[in-house]
Amino acid sequence: MLSVGRVMEFSAMTNATAPKSSEQISEKKTSTLAADNTDKFEQSGTTFTQAYTKATVTDNRSNNAGTSTMPDSDDAVQQARERAEREAGEKTRVNDEPSVPKPEEPVRTKDELMQDFVKHTLTGQVEDTRKTAAQRELEEILGTINEEEQEENYWSADETAYRILTFAEQLSGGDVKELGTLSEAFEAGFRQSETNFGGRQNMPQVSYDTYDIVKRGFEFVIKSSINSPQ
Repeated sequence: MLSVGRVMEFSAMTNATAPKSSEQISEKKTSTLAADNTDKFEQSGTTFTQAYTKATVTDNRSNNAGTSTMPDSDDAVQQARERAEREAGEKTRVNDEPSVPKPEEPVRTKDELMQDFVKHTLTGQVEDTRKTAAQRELEEILGTINEEEQEENYWSADETAYRILTFAEQLSGGDVKELGTLSEAFEAGFRQSETNFGGRQNMPQVSYDTYDIVKRGFEFVIKSSINSPQ
């Protein structure tokens, strides 16, 4: 889009350089108005002096006083104002919209937590027994397993059973009744893991050794709590 100032300047240039009649030349010599002497300013290429530009623009603005054309600076200001108003309206609309509450996550019971922990633990144990020496070495190089799992006995029956019993103790808070319920949850979690892996024949012996240790641990803690003096 051509700017209004450029159009005015071009118009003034055309008027100043257009051929003039002898009457116009004679009349121009006797004029003392600055607007009538604009062609006295020198042109260098396509660049004009500040005084020449100012005179031509002033002259054309006076000639176009009745038009509704606005300078580019006014257009920019108007556009900026309209954009600001739109943005303010959008913010108001968003703020006025009712917020949709996020659905609350269901509270998980201790039994569910126990079952999930058992399944997660046994999955790690079973997968560890299926790893080759090359896979173990690659995991150590890439650092895809934590330092604890790199320990030789981390997935042994004793160590795995200890982690399961410790978790159950924390969930129970020392309540004997809770321990009895969590023992049943352990049983359910173990049987679900067995099913997930395709049955007993697909579970390693270390997992069944872990099962025996955990069951004896529950029985021992429960009996000790019942027989202990209050």
